[in-house]
Amino acid sequence: MPAQAALVAAKPAPTYQTNGRVSAILFLNGTVYLGGKFTSVRPAGDPVGTGEVARDHLAAFDASTGALRPWNPSASGAVFALAASGNTIYVGGSFAKLGTSTRSRIGAVDATTGAVLSGFKPKLDAAVNSLAVGGGVVYAGGAFTTANGVARASLAAFDASTGALSATWAPSAGGNSSTTPTVTSVRLAPGGGLVYVGGGFTTIDGASQSHIAALSAATGAPSASFIHHLPYGVVDLAVDSTGVFVAGAGGGGNFANLNPTTGSIAWQGGTDGNVQAIAVLDGEVYVGGHYINYCGPQGGQHTCTTAITRLKLLAVDEATGALTSWNPHANSALGIFALAGSGTSLAAGGDFTKIGGVAQQGFARFVE
Repeated sequence: MPAQAALVAAKPAPTYQTNGRVSAILFLNGTVYLGGKFTSVRPAGDPVGTGEVARDHLAAFDASTGALRPWNPSASGAVFALAASGNTIYVGGSFAKLGTSTRSRIGAVDATTGAVLSGFKPKLDAAVNSLAVGGGVVYAGGAFTTANGVARASLAAFDASTGALSATWAPSAGGNSSTTPTVTSVRLAPGGGLVYVGGGFTTIDGASQSHIAALSAATGAPSASFIHHLPYGVVDLAVDSTGVFVAGAGGGGNFANLNPTTGSIAWQGGTDGNVQAIAVLDGEVYVGGHYINYCGPQGGQHTCTTAITRLKLLAVDEATGALTSWNPHANSALGIFALAGSGTSLAAGGDFTKIGGVAQQGFARFVE
């Protein structure tokens, strides 16, 4: 299918919206789950304060119609990460409770009822920024230094049923800058053998692994063949069978397609502000952030030499990195913080109150 033909529409489909930032999006079984800093949701088209329904940092909408689901587990603080296995949704963030249950920045809830699962209750001493789950293991990345009372430098793995800390998967991320969370993104390779991690770190286990690493899903050891790394902090990752897609900072903002085995750059693009979210759908790579211009197939620039206007959102061809015509525009200073795709739908979350020419806060859904 030609890449241009697979683009989602530039105008969002009607869906419930939020009263604050959406930081995490998960599609599962016909439902789209949201996590973030919001405390209520309201119907499409309703202004702030109209039709508000309480939802503390977690909400779920019908993925086709945008209607509100009754799912309402509630988190006591911000949610930054969502991942699923079967009918279980794993939640990460800065919260201390899920529902009425004490949970230290990570927990698990039923995808249908929202009930907090009693068996999974690890304890982390600082925020969880990203989660991935596979093979009965939950992988977590964040700003923490201990997990279940044991030293862990921003990376940890837990039994997906019991929450027991893995004694063997214990890579240590280090060398990060004081202003960048150590690990911002954790993604499993499609085959499950590797865990890709990105962030502000420059070492893993004391050895140079600048801002991105491919770790064994079994042992946590860095892959010997993934030898290329990045000079800028990684904010988000998306992975499919063809590549590892990177959203990052540095000299404005950067995004790239990396070879999943070696880490070499297949193509790259630059913007004039950070790239904060990335997703792959139907041959397109969707890129979100707080930039206002695309700078071209090069590294980012604070002021683009040759600027093409793209307000917070753009799309490129997955194979070539060539810019497409998709140009929905989103407002707000900080823009887009989350992107996820499923089937023929792309979902975007962030700080915006208008997107694709429509008054819509926090969350939007685009369809092909």
